[in-house]
Amino acid sequence: MTAETRAGAPADPTSAVDRAPGDPAPALAAEQLVQTLLDWDIRYVFICPGSTEAAFLHAAARTPGIDVVLTTHESIAVSMADGMARVTGRPAVAYLHANVGLANGLGHLSAARLALSPVLVLNGLKPAQIQSRGGFTTSTHMRDYVRQDAKWDWQSLRSHDIGFDVARALQVATASPAGPTWVGLSQDLIESPADAWSRDSGRLAVDAAARPSRAALQKALHLLRAAARPIVVAGADVARAGADAVRDVARLAETLRIPVFAEDRRGFERTVLPSRHPHYAGLYDPGRRSVAESDLVLFLGARCFTEFEAPARSSLPPAAAVIHVHADPAEVGKIYGADLGVAADSGAFLADLLEALADLPEAAGGCVPGDGRHLRAAVAEHAEIMSRGPGAPESSEAAPGVAASGATTVAAVMEALSSELDEDTVVVGDATTSGLALLHAVERTAASMHTTSSGSLGWGVGAAMGIKLADPSRRVVAVCGDGSFQFGLQGLWTAVRHGIDVTYLVVNNESYAAVGAAIRRFTGGVTPRERELFVDLAGPSLATVAQGFGAHAVRVRSAGELGKAMRGAAERPGPAVIEIMTDPFDLGP
Repeated sequence: MTAETRAGAPADPTSAVDRAPGDPAPALAAEQLVQTLLDWDIRYVFICPGSTEAAFLHAAARTPGIDVVLTTHESIAVSMADGMARVTGRPAVAYLHANVGLANGLGHLSAARLALSPVLVLNGLKPAQIQSRGGFTTSTHMRDYVRQDAKWDWQSLRSHDIGFDVARALQVATASPAGPTWVGLSQDLIESPADAWSRDSGRLAVDAAARPSRAALQKALHLLRAAARPIVVAGADVARAGADAVRDVARLAETLRIPVFAEDRRGFERTVLPSRHPHYAGLYDPGRRSVAESDLVLFLGARCFTEFEAPARSSLPPAAAVIHVHADPAEVGKIYGADLGVAADSGAFLADLLEALADLPEAAGGCVPGDGRHLRAAVAEHAEIMSRGPGAPESSEAAPGVAASGATTVAAVMEALSSELDEDTVVVGDATTSGLALLHAVERTAASMHTTSSGSLGWGVGAAMGIKLADPSRRVVAVCGDGSFQFGLQGLWTAVRHGIDVTYLVVNNESYAAVGAAIRRFTGGVTPRERELFVDLAGPSLATVAQGFGAHAVRVRSAGELGKAMRGAAERPGPAVIEIMTDPFDLGP
């Protein structure tokens, strides 16, 4: 769309693409679609195409400024868009093919929903004429596929409206609380001429971030002043709010002299307060002494909670008041309620609360005891937990980092990994039973962390590539379990094809350890027969498979070999896979 069009002049229907001189044909809806994406400053579209997307592919190939990234599986397209959106905070686009392609991408669409990622899924549908007749790769209720995971869904009805419909989807996706949207585009419409849309689609952007009310701030101050042992739990929504919000979490903790916890391991998705900050107290766990003894919990941008199984007891301290702040009203107090529930932008709440604290008259006194004993106790407790290390199998006979079976332990791998990470490294986690050990490893460094609480295996392979494309200046290391990695293996083709520098560390215990752990919880142990049938994944050399895709790949068998392998991967352009073999009988904590 030209500057003259944005100012209200008649649109030139041939301006979107490089047309042959004298060609009078009007622009197609596909060309309008491409231009709408460019109007929103979208430069990447992640796609696994089929026949229904041919007009879009033709238009995109002839339009400067847009890069269509080809994938060989729809789940990779969605997770790449999700990773990019998480880093930039701006909309990212995945284009999927028909009902079968959409079904393949739904698991990672769920991950985007939980992360409040502004991902737009464009879905190429078969021509309207055959949709009602059960045509090839058609479904009668396409929008029902996405209604659980999309903030807004719409199937375009006219070719002339496609530009508007897509802009509307981007508007909704980015308005707080952000989240995925879906637009169905049937083949006959995308291939049809469309009136040029003269409205500047950028004008549809909405700043919907909510601020807390004065009454909410006053009640928050009252609860804080009444507390003797308050704690803060800073969740992913604070990180999404931006660097100022992260800085303000630290300011709040320092002003009130209170500990800051990260979200519990089941809900953790983003690094917020750096783990080396003196007020950082580790992961929230209701079983921890410093949590159980607190009398106020301020949940900032955290989900309360992501339950894995029916809880045997409350996840809240028994005598604590609760303040819960989250951008998504549906998350606020959804399980246990709250003494103060606030649906607001976490950054806005923090800024306003700090201002209100600064305005308190000196006669009002502080909000917490000045000696900071609870802070010191929480930090000391976290240091003790870190020194023990998470999830390492106990064996008095094995050497450090070696299980009784002679294999390397996950704890040893993560300890070695932590020495290879620095503040410029982004870690992407997709390791189910190794996840807690990974979080502890990243806590030892200044690296930032992205993971998902969706349980959608294979997410990390694509998300790491999206994160790298969003910020090429930073090193990206994706830590995947061997089972998770096999769900995302097809992403290596895209990584190699586009030369995306991601290091994949595959922790291979040759097991579906999560399944084994579930059997162990149910019966008290895993029989050899159960292990053979349901747990054992031994066989493939994932490093060899990665080499078949054209990636640099090595297999190592000890934590001591990891540093050399990591440095070798960093020195090579393009993706690298390091497969490290670990104890197959370690089913995790």
